[in-house]
Amino acid sequence: MARWRPTRRQVLTHGATAAGALTLGSAATLAVSDWAAEGAIPAGPPPGALLDDASRINPTAVRGVLYASPAPDETARVVGPLLRRIAAGDDPALAVAGVRHSMGGQSMLAGGWVLDTRPMNQISLDSTARVVRVGAGATWRDLIPVLNADGFSPKVMQSNHDFSVGGSLSVNCHGWHTGHPPIASTVRGLRLLTAAGEVVSCGPAENAELFGLVLGGYGMFGVILEADLEMWPNARYVPHFDSVPALDYVEEFTRLVSAPGSTAEMAYGRLSVDPRSFLEEAVIVRFTPEAGTVGTVLPLAGPDASSLQRAVFRNSAGSSLGKMLRWTLEREAAPWLAGPLSRNSIQNQPAAVFADHSEQTSDILHEYFVPHATLAKFITAAREIIQRSGQELLNVTVRDVRRDTRSMLAYAREDVFGLVMNFRQERTAQADARMRDLTRELIDAVLDVNGTFYLPYRLHATREQVRRAYPGWDAAMAAKSRIDPLPVFRNALFDTYA
Repeated sequence: MARWRPTRRQVLTHGATAAGALTLGSAATLAVSDWAAEGAIPAGPPPGALLDDASRINPTAVRGVLYASPAPDETARVVGPLLRRIAAGDDPALAVAGVRHSMGGQSMLAGGWVLDTRPMNQISLDSTARVVRVGAGATWRDLIPVLNADGFSPKVMQSNHDFSVGGSLSVNCHGWHTGHPPIASTVRGLRLLTAAGEVVSCGPAENAELFGLVLGGYGMFGVILEADLEMWPNARYVPHFDSVPALDYVEEFTRLVSAPGSTAEMAYGRLSVDPRSFLEEAVIVRFTPEAGTVGTVLPLAGPDASSLQRAVFRNSAGSSLGKMLRWTLEREAAPWLAGPLSRNSIQNQPAAVFADHSEQTSDILHEYFVPHATLAKFITAAREIIQRSGQELLNVTVRDVRRDTRSMLAYAREDVFGLVMNFRQERTAQADARMRDLTRELIDAVLDVNGTFYLPYRLHATREQVRRAYPGWDAAMAAKSRIDPLPVFRNALFDTYA
């Protein structure tokens, strides 16, 4: 088999943070790929590489970047020499990365190695079993067309397609799929590369402890090589829009989406960021399948009017009038403009459509998971906290997430609503400190109502807040000390809280 080499574009993406990093990142990446192909990594340090993540405010100098190979078993062979050197104390630890959409260094390690899993993107479909085997580096953008051609769709994924499958499993993602737990519930099995360099299989009945640690484990427990995921029949969906008071969200969502007899298969909510109705109004959007379309092969549309969507969204940044206009369009115009669209087409859109490209500001995500009984109380508290903070909130999406019984670090220990908040922040240390203060106050507010917060974002929570939000944290870290005592696998999340 011919040796896989990174493309020029893949090399350059690792140095895109700064002009000087282009040369350093390229040299390190090419050198490490060559060393790994020969089965050995030299003792001397190669040139450094500078990486960043989706926050664009987290540049990190790493020891080097190692690329996976397309075949999982070949990846294990390529990475094995480095794992042995790390275990012997001859090299720093390894972080595992996909597209690096997390915002706090969860896929990076200062001074350490980074494994880029993206070349590991093979896909194999078993239509009879309704299972697809996916390489961890494949993105949903890669996977959706394959499923679509056979009349299937992902059962659970994020609401956008530009994330790696391995990354989605590592953060235990969720989306607009109503009535479902996070993605961990759809995993039939995993193949994993351990700190000892062994390839093991794990699932609900095989190496179950490791299975629960890896799902939602942020790469701290091994390298996901490939996963067997359950599929869902694709269908053509009809959208329905309802405006409701934000404090009545639970009751209205139950009536519209969750009540017996409801046929909704996907749903989400939006809370108003219009200054006139800030977090006081909501829109619930639900999607029901058209009869005769379930499981059929349907056209796969790309983003619909993405340029217009981006213009409306970005023009609301820094503008009260823009936020008023956007909320009016979403509440009044969207029901008239939206038409039927397939399940796959709804998910076939990149998050990058709405991304901030400014050199001065970044979009920063938070997410809070709130039990149904206390959602109104949290919304009320968040409204006061955010307005008092002076931080600019661009968007709030509400998602239905059911109880997770698989992940050791479960954020949905009961049925919850996930509130995804998108803030706009200046790219300065002072602004990040202000965002840290806001984050901690919102975390305290969600903990006060027996909720939790999501770990893929800026590492602004205190250690005590992490342990309150994730009662399984200490048990997970004890397990890590047992199965990866050095440790071989580290990242900024581990270093901050473990």
